[in-house]
Amino acid sequence: MIASLSLSLEENSTPRYEQLRQQLLQAMDQGRLKEGDKLPSSRTLAQMLGVSRSVIMQAYDQLISEGVLASQPKRGVYVAQQASFVPAPMAVKSAPTPLVMAQFDSGADVSVFPNKEWAASMRRAWLNPDPKLLKGEYEAGYPPLQQAICEYLFALRGMECRPEQVILVAGNYDALALLQHALANKVQHWLLEEPTYPPLRSGFQGISTLPLDVTDQGPRLVDIAEPWAAVLTPNRQYPLGISSNSATRESWLSSVADGHNFVIEDDYDNEFLYQGGGLKPWFQVAQQRQETCDRVFYIGSFSKVLFRGLRLGFIVAPENLVRQVRQSQKELGLFASQTLQPVVADFLNNGTFYRHLNRMRRHYRSKRDRLLKLLETHLGTWFTWQKPSGGLHIVTYVKDEFSSEQWCRELDEHCLQSGLRLSWLQQHYTAQESAPKGLVLGFSAPSEEQLQTWITRISEVCQLLSARQ
Repeated sequence: MIASLSLSLEENSTPRYEQLRQQLLQAMDQGRLKEGDKLPSSRTLAQMLGVSRSVIMQAYDQLISEGVLASQPKRGVYVAQQASFVPAPMAVKSAPTPLVMAQFDSGADVSVFPNKEWAASMRRAWLNPDPKLLKGEYEAGYPPLQQAICEYLFALRGMECRPEQVILVAGNYDALALLQHALANKVQHWLLEEPTYPPLRSGFQGISTLPLDVTDQGPRLVDIAEPWAAVLTPNRQYPLGISSNSATRESWLSSVADGHNFVIEDDYDNEFLYQGGGLKPWFQVAQQRQETCDRVFYIGSFSKVLFRGLRLGFIVAPENLVRQVRQSQKELGLFASQTLQPVVADFLNNGTFYRHLNRMRRHYRSKRDRLLKLLETHLGTWFTWQKPSGGLHIVTYVKDEFSSEQWCRELDEHCLQSGLRLSWLQQHYTAQESAPKGLVLGFSAPSEEQLQTWITRISEVCQLLSARQ
């Protein structure tokens, strides 16, 4: 099957992941890929095409988010059943206009990005560039950016670390790939929250993973004899939005104090807190104790606070494991692009970043409040929800009397027909059949007008379905 796909990636103006995405869509459109077909693993395809695994994962993740592919835990990635394929763009005048599905999105709102200030940072950063930067010698990261990240983490999270501990990567997927490699001889199992971000599971194909139930106090600790590493979002669990309490934190830190286990703390949207004080990072607490100071990693990203296309994230590693993670980075070749690192450093150091962050907090809080009003006006009959204190999405739960499979399926199909793709809460669970029914509504990227249009459409479909009952 792989040979029949005739995949090839070229060096041109189109990003490689987008080239792969278009070629896979074209293969589906031409019948070379059919519903239920299994795709090669990201590692296998990356080796065949001679590219970084992150390229493959980005293409797969985009198609998964579009509903074209489906990730099945411990099995792989498949062509989704009854998927709405988007035809790949054809270089002919008669090509049809691709269908663009609207969807709730918790990414950055790039319509208010400070383009002029960013351009100024680009000019300053490259007016007299560091020769080592031009030679690509800063494999672990551009030193001024490593220092700026340390200052940023201390200012926003009260977290202390040294620049040498900061390792720049091309986003969270590369961060987790590096840590998998670095810890391969130390752990036997990887523990993933249940529920979690669906594409995250695709990065653990062929690796022993175990689910962690998430309660209203945070991820529930499990008793496992063999060494493990757990990927957790304790500050604000995705997608449920639950913040782990201090008792949960202490239980997890106690579980790694024996020197065999690890915690990877994913602080994916810590910048956006609208009320109350943020939780102290587990990394910071662990660093203050001798028995846990080398047991917790911290990963972060600039994708949500700046823009998704930046694809720049970082790992903060315990000091005695920095060398091991850097060695894995060399062996895997998972280096972050150095082109934009001095730009981000300048953006942070001249204060523009912090001014932009403050504006975006107000901007996203306004959008959150607007979405809450729309929910109250239009969807209170069918859904329940809670006001989140932070983050970039709201989870709504289908009320019991409407939570049948048929009702949810018809709601999904009607919205798809009108060009709106819904993100269902149950898609974030391994056992989707027994998962709670609900919607994950990202509010940060869409405009307030789009939010009103989409919520109104969902309400119209719900009214139609209720009239049939």
